[in-house]
Amino acid sequence: MALPRIQTNILNNLVHSGKLSADQANQLFQSDADMSGNNLDKVLLEELKVAPLQLLVAKAQAYELPPFNLRAHRLSDRTFEHVDRDFCKEHGIIPISVLGDHLLIATSDPFNLGVVSKIQDSTRLRVTAMLALDSEIQALLAEKDQTPVAVGFSDVMDSLQREFGPGQEELDVNDMDLEEESAPIVQLASRIIEEAYYAGGSDIHIEPFENEARVRVRVDGVCLEKLRIPPKVCVSLLARLKVMANLDIAEKRIPQDGRIVYKQFNKKGIDVDLRVATAPLNHGEGVVMRILDKQKSTLPLTALGFSEDNLTIYRNLIQRPYGMILHCGPTGSGKSMTLYSALNEINTPRCLYPHRGGSY
Repeated sequence: MALPRIQTNILNNLVHSGKLSADQANQLFQSDADMSGNNLDKVLLEELKVAPLQLLVAKAQAYELPPFNLRAHRLSDRTFEHVDRDFCKEHGIIPISVLGDHLLIATSDPFNLGVVSKIQDSTRLRVTAMLALDSEIQALLAEKDQTPVAVGFSDVMDSLQREFGPGQEELDVNDMDLEEESAPIVQLASRIIEEAYYAGGSDIHIEPFENEARVRVRVDGVCLEKLRIPPKVCVSLLARLKVMANLDIAEKRIPQDGRIVYKQFNKKGIDVDLRVATAPLNHGEGVVMRILDKQKSTLPLTALGFSEDNLTIYRNLIQRPYGMILHCGPTGSGKSMTLYSALNEINTPRCLYPHRGGSY
């Protein structure tokens, strides 16, 4: 039984990348078994032990769609904000992210154009599809609806009030206070980061003043005030953030730069990094943290809002073996997103640096 064109291309891609031998592919070409739908996937994954990610890349090349590895993706409270969860279960899709007027979805059936049309009609957004394995889509959709939600600061502030309140003596916060998960100051640092993440923030600003410190979060380019804390709480909060960023907590007179890998400090599946910059100010030390959400940094270039002409020019530029491309713009304009998307497009298993007609 002759295989359909798409299945034939998938096998050829696996052979070309060295993930499948020519003999194994020929056996499948000559097999009388039904290889339509997910049957070919089952044979490749279960019998021939092809890795899921290798199969995904081969299928994406056959469908001419960007691949999306759902194993690294986590559902959030905003996953089903635009597309209902029941609709996603019915049609086997996962909403990934919204960027401008584009909605990015993961699907295992790119030929189901009716689903894309329904989503565009209901959301008024332009839908960009990425290819994912059906097994991974179903596994995510089967997860219980326990997505985290913002809970505010009232409980942790009550604990801090008892520990740092006006009636309390000045406390010398030791290393144990900065490491113990149940400590109020540790909970406050984590809560600030999580609240900013759930709000879709790009930056966190902690600014000391004479009688209080202010915590602000930048959302869609606008800084919104989230919290006011006493100065002595701010000192302990800065110390905790420095510990998380591997900075010197004793040095307060010069600026410091570091990085927080927040996945190490939470059990909620929040996989973000934060660029941390501290600096001495008039009334103490301040900090700015830039949130880098790794789950949103791999959108395809077609989802970034380029015009067709500019997209063609940009794609030609990133394929060149040397030179420089400058990404310029204000905070939140998409510089890092564009860079990650460009790197993701040229970083293919077949040819990492595609030039001079060859590969490395």
